[in-house]
Order: sequence, then C-alpha cells, then structure tokens
Amino acid sequence: MTKKCTTTTRRVRHTTSTGSGTKRRTRTWYSTEHPKTCKKVRSGTETYTRVVRPERWCVSLDDVGGDKSRDDVWYRVTRTAYDAAVATDQHKRVDFTPKDSGC
Repeated sequence: MTKKCTTTTRRVRHTTSTGSGTKRRTRTWYSTEHPKTCKKVRSGTETYTRVVRPERWCVSLDDVGGDKSRDDVWYRVTRTAYDAAVATDQHKRVDFTPKDSGC
C-alpha cells in the first residue's frame, strides 16, 4: 500500500465582536486553508493472495427415478456429463454418475 495525499482549498470565515448593546461592532474577514487528506491505495507490484475456486458443473433433474416429489434435484457432475446433459433434448433420459448431491 502506498500513501496518496491530496490538498483542497477551503475559504474560512472569521468574526470578532467588540462592545455591547447598540455600540456592538462585528468585524469579519476571510482566509484560505489548504487541508491535506491522505489515504492508502494499492499501487506498483504488490503481492496479494488470489483465491481460486474449483469449477462446479451442476445439472438439475426432474422426476428422478420416476418420483415426481423429487423435482428440481441438483447434482454436481463432471464437465463431460454436464456437456452431454446440455446437448440433449430437455425431456430426454440422461444417465450419469454424480460426483456429489447439491450445488
């Protein structure tokens, strides 16, 4: 991380009062401030941890084993089984061996 600073210009109003009652006098003047704000930013060739997740290929099936109560069941499959399932007709029978249930 590198520290990056920026300055801004701001006009500030100052007032002073003297006296009291009807003899009260107020003096006003303005000045310019240059506040500096700094924050840390990413830059250069820093190293960082990259999170790599394994691919998950999932298919959803209806009427698993002819049982209508098991609609929309998701299975995790291999890439070749996924490609075969996507390429077939929607109402055609598909045979595969799941890697895991749920997705």
